[in-house]
Amino acid sequence: MSDSFDRYVSFKNCNWEVRSERVMARLQTHIDAAENPFWAYFAQKRVELRDKQGLDDLRVLHNYLPTLRELLEDNGDLETLAMLEELEMHLM
Repeated sequence: MSDSFDRYVSFKNCNWEVRSERVMARLQTHIDAAENPFWAYFAQKRVELRDKQGLDDLRVLHNYLPTLRELLEDNGDLETLAMLEELEMHLM
């Protein structure tokens, strides 16, 4: 058995990194607007999870999926919500 495991081997040719980055870029508008304290918390946790635990954006999104979904619905950001749900259905 190998010591390393690539959990994304089944995502080959799915562009999961690009798709995750696009969702994060759209979420940045909410973070910048700072209308809800969650967004600052989310931005901080993203950095911590990436730097300290080595998690990528797809995993960070997965960790906060229910909250992100709710906030996007509340904000009427249906385009970002659709992108997030597509990630959930196909890659999470």
